[in-house]
Amino acid sequence: MSAEEINKNKFEKLYILRHKLDKEIGYNYWKKYVASAFWSQVSTPINLTITFLTAITTAQSQTQSFLSQNIYSQIAITSLIITTLNTFFRPHTQYAANTEYLSKWKEQDIEFEKEFFNRIEDETTEIYQTKIEKYQALQEKVDVLRKSEGTDMVNFLTDFIFLICYSTCLRKYRRWLDVDRRIIRDSRLEIQNKDIKKNKLILEKERITEKINQEHRIEIAKLKKQEETVLSEIQETNIVIET
Repeated sequence: MSAEEINKNKFEKLYILRHKLDKEIGYNYWKKYVASAFWSQVSTPINLTITFLTAITTAQSQTQSFLSQNIYSQIAITSLIITTLNTFFRPHTQYAANTEYLSKWKEQDIEFEKEFFNRIEDETTEIYQTKIEKYQALQEKVDVLRKSEGTDMVNFLTDFIFLICYSTCLRKYRRWLDVDRRIIRDSRLEIQNKDIKKNKLILEKERITEKINQEHRIEIAKLKKQEETVLSEIQETNIVIET
């Protein structure tokens, strides 16, 4: 196998690993992000409601005249139902667990991003192999992190919400580096626009310079013609005088 074919195979393997990590890390990060956001929006109102209802029932039990018996019974039943749901679904625990794994996935994201942007233009077979080994090591960390989540982290409700977000508002950001790619693309477009603008200014300057030079040449031609006319008149005057 020639060196060119070896390089090609190494590059294909490197590209596959890079693409797989980019998509897998982005997918899991956004999944934990959506789950954390959901449980955060659920746990805070529920805990606040439980605290508020508990304070009301405590005041009623102390004064016996704070609320009517009918309203007190309704509040007590409502508080019981909300507390039961809170105990069963454990939104605050779910929020804390998802936030913890969100932080862990963020660490993998940063490591992948660092390796992705640590590119060398003049890549060789040895460099390809080194990068492949680093991506393989990172893939092993990703696999260990996925295994560590366990069945406690499985929630069909948040998974369903994530799939909706993944197919709509996150459809352009499914890979981890999609945001960076857009920044790079916009930067390149900005550089190109600046170059185009610069080239336009140069062309405009050349056009103005050429116009000035043309006017100058026309003026010189007129002066030469006037000079020739004057010399011709002087010669005619001299001929008449001699005659």
